[in-house]
Amino acid sequence: MVMIFKNKDTLSETTENTTINPVSGEEIKRQRENKGISLDEIKEKTKIGKFTLKLIEENAYSSLPAPVYLKSFLRQIAAIIGLDPDRTASGYIQNMLENSQKREKISRNQ
Repeated sequence: MVMIFKNKDTLSETTENTTINPVSGEEIKRQRENKGISLDEIKEKTKIGKFTLKLIEENAYSSLPAPVYLKSFLRQIAAIIGLDPDRTASGYIQNMLENSQKREKISRNQ
């Protein structure tokens, strides 16, 4: 995986020249619900706490575990709900970074 800058404000992850699109918790939740999979089922299969699963789906970035754990959790969730594990994890983390950058800009402008 290679990190490249599209411009000085946007960080993008690419794998084999394929841009990874941001993935939100809402998209993960929608896919899970479309497949008819409950949070309890994911909890049982992954041993990830239900509270943490909800935080991921709610994009509660400041309350999520360390990125190394988060990436593993996202890969496990994606595999269960039928999404590409690597693209989902990378896309979610990219979305998290982009939202963090937006919040920093807002904080600096206040």
